[in-house]
Amino acid sequence: MNYCFVQARMGSSRLPGKVLMLICGKPILEHIIDRLRFAKMINKIIIATSTNFENDAIESLCKRIKIDCFRGAEDNVMDRYRQAIKAFDIQDGDNIVRITGDCPLIDPQIIDEVISLHKGNLTTNCIHRTFPDGLDVEIFRADLLKHPDFDRINFFKKEYTDMDYTGFSVQNIYCDLSHLRWTLDTKEDFEFISKVYEKLYKPGQIFCMEDILKCQN
Repeated sequence: MNYCFVQARMGSSRLPGKVLMLICGKPILEHIIDRLRFAKMINKIIIATSTNFENDAIESLCKRIKIDCFRGAEDNVMDRYRQAIKAFDIQDGDNIVRITGDCPLIDPQIIDEVISLHKGNLTTNCIHRTFPDGLDVEIFRADLLKHPDFDRINFFKKEYTDMDYTGFSVQNIYCDLSHLRWTLDTKEDFEFISKVYEKLYKPGQIFCMEDILKCQN
């Protein structure tokens, strides 16, 4: 089983509440979920947020669109994942696909590619960033969270370059678009992503990385 955890919360120092900002009449988090549903190799989507009261709005959205939501530690994301794995009875041999809530342009085709290549401890497209920032995907076996050295490697950091991977099997997929910024962290990012959606979004359909590249040309 491939479980997709979407790491999302309302707190953001640069753009508070960004995951529920509206684009084309829908909250960004709902757009992310809609896009994940096009990934053929994901079996279940779970929103992983925190118990802070401000994230009640995220839980309410999940209830409205019938998506599972787990609430755990605000600052200890690793523990949040560990507790969610227990809560949903996820088995050691199952896989966790990690997506963050600042990726409204996440590409289901790239997610499927990363999942299909996954055979070791960790498979990702962002140890060495070559994809546009905002298309980040990571997949790891659930039992890796029990590994005694997991806290040392800490896959939940944003940058992986300086980590010590001794004892871990790691794969990274590549392209040549690291100069592009498609993540959501500022008002300027929101304006760019809104324009992409205005040009390409059609309810019930999907647009992918290649469509966005054509849109920019």
